[in-house]
Amino acid sequence: MLGMGVIFAARVAVRSYWGERTDFARHPSTELSKHPEQTGIPDLREISFPGPAAWRLAGWFVPSKNHAAVVLAHGANADRSSLLPEAKLLAEAGFGVLALDFPGQGASQGKTLWGAHERQSISAAIDWLSMRPEVDSHCIGGFGLSLGAYILTQAAVLDSRLRAIALAASPSDIVEQTRLASSRWGLLSELPAVWALRASGMPYTDMLPKDVIGRIAPRAVLLLGGDLDPIVPESMTQSLYRSAQEPKELWIVHGAGHGDYAKVAPREYAHRLVGFFRRTLVP
Repeated sequence: MLGMGVIFAARVAVRSYWGERTDFARHPSTELSKHPEQTGIPDLREISFPGPAAWRLAGWFVPSKNHAAVVLAHGANADRSSLLPEAKLLAEAGFGVLALDFPGQGASQGKTLWGAHERQSISAAIDWLSMRPEVDSHCIGGFGLSLGAYILTQAAVLDSRLRAIALAASPSDIVEQTRLASSRWGLLSELPAVWALRASGMPYTDMLPKDVIGRIAPRAVLLLGGDLDPIVPESMTQSLYRSAQEPKELWIVHGAGHGDYAKVAPREYAHRLVGFFRRTLVP
């Protein structure tokens, strides 16, 4: 029995450790990412542009019809295609959309650390959008999901060209979130996940959203969460909302898990997301 217990504990620890390390491994481009014509979004096309450390970044782009544009930032174990619902909603409403692959993800060059290079990638996307003749450089916003929202918060603090941001299922503190998401077996699963996070090279104490989100004001922030989210619990979204300064909005989606708002509440989600960016970005 003791031997079986030891084997079980070892398996839990190893799975928890490597499960966390996958957040830093390359998620290859999906077939959908490679074939933008299959998205159903008119005029969507693949682009590439210069990013940090001389890396080329890849993405999707839809031209703007209302002079405003939104950068879409995906989460871990994903690429740009994971934000297809948001890209569709915003493109149909006339917004320009730039959905990027972060460094080391999808078709982008580089290495993933969820830190400075990812923040710089968002600024590089803004640079590219600002050169588009149909985009007003004062009307650029951002949408981020999960770790993409974590990075977008930091980027908005550093780059005031982001005039409004929507943060979906954003961790407020990455170490705390890692503990919560790996808590099934208590310390047996929590500690290996935290060790993996620390071994990854991520600057996990740098610019925690709970500490810096208040500095985005007076630019607008929309916070989104699901009351059934097993990865970023509702309490984290509520905590970020309390730390943010006005103007700010909060919507906890009843019955939603991790970022599946378009599936759970499609009409309300479209109304809230598009309405937020119309109020804050459209001239």
